[in-house]
Amino acid sequence: MKKKRKPTRTNDAVKTKDAFRNQMARLGFGTPNLLEATEYPLTRLTQNWQLLNSLYRSHWLIRRIIDVVPGDMLKNWIKITSQMPPDALKRFDTLVRKTQLKKRLLEGLRWGRLYGGAAGVILIEGQGDMLAEPLDLDTVMPGTFKGLLVLDRWSGITPLSAELVTDLNDPDFGLPARYIISTETISRGIEVHHSRIVRFTGRDLPFWEKQQEMYWGASEVEHVFDELKKRDNTSWNIASLVFNANIRVMKYEDLAQIFTTLDEQAIQDIYNIVQAQNWLMSNTGTQLLGKNDDFQTFQYAFSGLDKVYENFMLDLAGAAEMPVTKLFGRSPAGLNATGESDMQNYDDGIEEKQESYLRSPLDKLLPILFMSEFGAIPDDLDYQFNKVRTPSAKENTDLASTRTTAVKDVYDSGLVSQKIALKELRQMSDETGMWTNITDEDIEKADDTTQQGEMLPDLNDLGLQDQRLTTDADFKEEDHPRDKNGKFGNGGESSQHQRPSIKVSENGANKFSRGFSKNNLKVHMDKHNHEYPGMSAQQYEKRALDLVQKPVGGDIHGHANTKEQVVRYDAKENDFVKGKPDIGIATMFKPKDGMDYYIREKKRDKND
Repeated sequence: MKKKRKPTRTNDAVKTKDAFRNQMARLGFGTPNLLEATEYPLTRLTQNWQLLNSLYRSHWLIRRIIDVVPGDMLKNWIKITSQMPPDALKRFDTLVRKTQLKKRLLEGLRWGRLYGGAAGVILIEGQGDMLAEPLDLDTVMPGTFKGLLVLDRWSGITPLSAELVTDLNDPDFGLPARYIISTETISRGIEVHHSRIVRFTGRDLPFWEKQQEMYWGASEVEHVFDELKKRDNTSWNIASLVFNANIRVMKYEDLAQIFTTLDEQAIQDIYNIVQAQNWLMSNTGTQLLGKNDDFQTFQYAFSGLDKVYENFMLDLAGAAEMPVTKLFGRSPAGLNATGESDMQNYDDGIEEKQESYLRSPLDKLLPILFMSEFGAIPDDLDYQFNKVRTPSAKENTDLASTRTTAVKDVYDSGLVSQKIALKELRQMSDETGMWTNITDEDIEKADDTTQQGEMLPDLNDLGLQDQRLTTDADFKEEDHPRDKNGKFGNGGESSQHQRPSIKVSENGANKFSRGFSKNNLKVHMDKHNHEYPGMSAQQYEKRALDLVQKPVGGDIHGHANTKEQVVRYDAKENDFVKGKPDIGIATMFKPKDGMDYYIREKKRDKND
């Protein structure tokens, strides 16, 4: 019996290559072709200080890339959201203006984008010999904040990267704890604690690259440099073609033989003749030719070059994260082109940069400004950036009208209280500029109860069935008469399903066929049970029915509104109720301000 042959096992490792390659066609990874010859060397252009200076001074596109974004970040400034009187906010704005804080922040953001890093030294009067110590807000005396001294990374400030901030609660955690300031007027470097420094960095870098840049960022120029070279070379090449737009050719018989047989003087005479002819052509349009000579012109066609140039412009704008309209100052082109979507994307990018690059400096500066101006920091100190795009007056008006109407409708329907409605109105003031005078006191005085409007009871609670549930088998033609055109009329509705119209008496007694619906009773009992301690749901409903059916007189005040609802208020018990005789009770509760609330409701109902 033959033994089964065991399969041989090979120990040779099989290499798996997760990439495409066609060796014969010279396509794919590692093959000898032009694409695979591409390399991306690590240039660290941020460290080329002279090139950055030259580009910023001489190239208008680089200047726009560096300057425009910080200007838009600071254009509409911030809004202090703390509850402060208008005169205090005005004092804050005055301090910002006098210390030129916005200008210094703009300067810091610009140099941060150009060089990859800059810093502002917080200037506090009387603390010049305390710069190496942590900044204590309690030592900031009134009127001592004097602004910022902005220095870029190449001309005045150097991080001491050997010592980093180790406090986890410090916003500067992981960054240099101390800096050295050295300028032309300072012969010896001055050490400054990080709490007295606001940083302006360029684009974020990976950890090791950040260390290479001494904890600064990358220049914005480094991000766009390749696309800038493509655009510039294309522009200069197109400009050089203009000189060749019209080429003139003069043909002379036996010209080659003439040049080989004549001496230098004769050749020079020929050159002089050509120059004289060119002079005549340029000034008088005259050209002298021999009998067998010829003169021709060739025009160069520039078609298609504009498309090539525009594509390089688009690439540069994309690298700079700016719309073409913003970077080049050109209007949108093409059918139905408005540029609105581009500007919306740009505005969104500016808001993101405000959070990433501007909030940290402001978080450090605002407490110092408040200590210098007011001697204290508000407990609720906070701020928000104003919208980058300023809406037009018409847009503001339309927005305010739409949102105000929405709040009013929700309040009128009884879904929210007066207090919530006022809060909503004041909150929209940040966007609309309206309702700014609503104060916390106004909101506190407002009624906090929710007025349930016409909450319709369940049809099953009223004994009414949905007529749409009638099946084909139950349908009776005689119960649904038609007109002469075959259309259904209204007379066929069974009398048992018709809701009778009950006339409401404004001041007299009104007979209600029912109280709350089951769902409505549960909702209102859960909401107002604290106002009626020890009272069951049945007792709550009975109290509402008794009150709503009473006539006006004595402690009972009342009226009827335009919705045919009976409204009654018991001044002695402070109970407010309203409802419809044919539907039931809508609500009952105890208003906070009692009779004042009823008077307001009555006035509102009459105005409606």
